[in-house]
Amino acid sequence: MDSFLITADNVDTGRFDVCHLPVAHLPAEGIDPATFGPGSGAVDVGDLTVNLDAFDLDGDGIVDSRVVHSDDALVVVSDFDHDGGADRVTMVEADGDYSAWECHRDDEGLLVWDRIDAGTL
Repeated sequence: MDSFLITADNVDTGRFDVCHLPVAHLPAEGIDPATFGPGSGAVDVGDLTVNLDAFDLDGDGIVDSRVVHSDDALVVVSDFDHDGGADRVTMVEADGDYSAWECHRDDEGLLVWDRIDAGTL
């Protein structure tokens, strides 16, 4: 997984051009499985030190992930490089559909989410 830099004032809008507009990070609680995709932009993991729903997913001894609930889905957001932005998002919807996404920067420096797994439980 590639690392990338996210600042509080500048994240890309998911458009595949060189346009960067100042926008807020998408809060983990605001993820909608129906609309999440390659151009969803940066996802804010939140404060992993105070959430009871936070845990160490990769087993390195550092809390990196948390579980949140959206309208009809359980969402796990993970920040493996500890920069405050999600590196992986996994969603399980109420009907059993699931998808897992990882982000990276493309050749032009734009943040892109790639679906790495999907199916039905």
